[in-house]
Amino acid sequence: MKSKPNIIYIFCDELRVDALQCYGNPYTEVQTPNIDWIAENGVKFNRCYCNSPVCVPSRTSIMTGLYPEDTGVYHNEAAWKNFRLDKDYLTFPEILGENGYVTANFGKQHLPLEMNPFMVHNPEGGDGSWGKQMKDKVNLITPGGPFTLLGGKYPDDINEYPPDKVTENALKFMKETNEPYFIRISYLQPHTPVFPKEPFASMYLKSRFRGNSFSHDDISNFEKRFAEVVDMSKMTEEEIHLTKVYYYGLVAWVDEQVGEIMTLLDKNNQLNNTIIIFGADHGASLGENGCYSKHIFAPQSHRVPLLISYKGVLPEGSEVDHICENLDLAKTIFGLTGIDAPKQFRGRDLFNDEIVDEVYSTIGFGHKSSSAYPNIKYGTYCGEKGWPRRACIRTDRYRLDKNIRIDGQPVTKEDEDIFFTDINIYPNENKNLVKDCRYKEVINELLHKLNRHVELSVEPDENMCLR
Repeated sequence: MKSKPNIIYIFCDELRVDALQCYGNPYTEVQTPNIDWIAENGVKFNRCYCNSPVCVPSRTSIMTGLYPEDTGVYHNEAAWKNFRLDKDYLTFPEILGENGYVTANFGKQHLPLEMNPFMVHNPEGGDGSWGKQMKDKVNLITPGGPFTLLGGKYPDDINEYPPDKVTENALKFMKETNEPYFIRISYLQPHTPVFPKEPFASMYLKSRFRGNSFSHDDISNFEKRFAEVVDMSKMTEEEIHLTKVYYYGLVAWVDEQVGEIMTLLDKNNQLNNTIIIFGADHGASLGENGCYSKHIFAPQSHRVPLLISYKGVLPEGSEVDHICENLDLAKTIFGLTGIDAPKQFRGRDLFNDEIVDEVYSTIGFGHKSSSAYPNIKYGTYCGEKGWPRRACIRTDRYRLDKNIRIDGQPVTKEDEDIFFTDINIYPNENKNLVKDCRYKEVINELLHKLNRHVELSVEPDENMCLR
């Protein structure tokens, strides 16, 4: 084992796996050379999934190595001031701090308020509130529903671009810190509202991105209802095109930031003693089945990039095809740094532990007051019910998800809305095979495992999830 390595965790929000060339972006003009360098000089995990396709529960799972069912953190209401965790949970940066690391986060954190994992936290540039201030300064792209704005071009006459501060502050910390450090550089981008500055806003204007699907294929009622909430049917073809132009432009901006980080490490001869991790809290839809944003277990939302480079220790340019999940990161970092993992942490060390057969993910509190978009109280479920809690189990070949709770109660059989698909046959996961008798035994086994996974879930009081 080398001397204690520095650890840099570059972390994005709403980053689709297929936005990166190293994962096979279908558009050859979309290039991410700096992020691809991490893959070329490390290990690329091809089938990593988030533990919740929305920010706060996903980030909480990564920090604690626990599932949403373990902590009671199921949606973004868990970051509100009334929410209380049922107990104190360890986070992996705290364990690193106890083992000689200086820990820091720059940019977006978005965790329950009682959770403070880092010794240093500078949120400058990671807050999306500045984007809302653009409403009177740019031509906005909005879907038919009132839930959010998708974005627009950042004004040319404003010199300061707030997200640049995340990289600037992180680089300053890296230059000034002599002790071993763990630093998370946490970008809001390419999360909506998508506001790229030039030259990134115009970089892909001439690209011919594929059109969007307004049909719903053979998917769950849950996904269909979410598409109705988004309601992109009123968007023009130009707006649909621009959402992709701006999204991929922001990914190019992220890649440039990664390049600045790599340049500093190279200049200071630190590439050989630094663990570099690149990941995301979840992906995002860009029009598939009429959806934007995240929230669902479709692959563009549920699957996340995970790249880990550690020169001289990990094989360079290698790929891992078995399934894994974001909460595996804590034990993996402990393994790379020689730290014993506390018992709290689930998951596995991706380089030393046995391969698992399934991974799990959950979204939604399932209260009567729950909404698809809780920040603006928008998006009820079918029949004006509260937005449900929904859980998913994946194996190498299959995906199954179903509703777990609605209006504060376990769902009835008729409200389960089970979706099951064979990924080998339907890689886009747009065909529900739950009624196909050939899969009856597999479906029953997955249902048994999923029911067992959620049966002892922590259940927060609904009042804690109200503003």
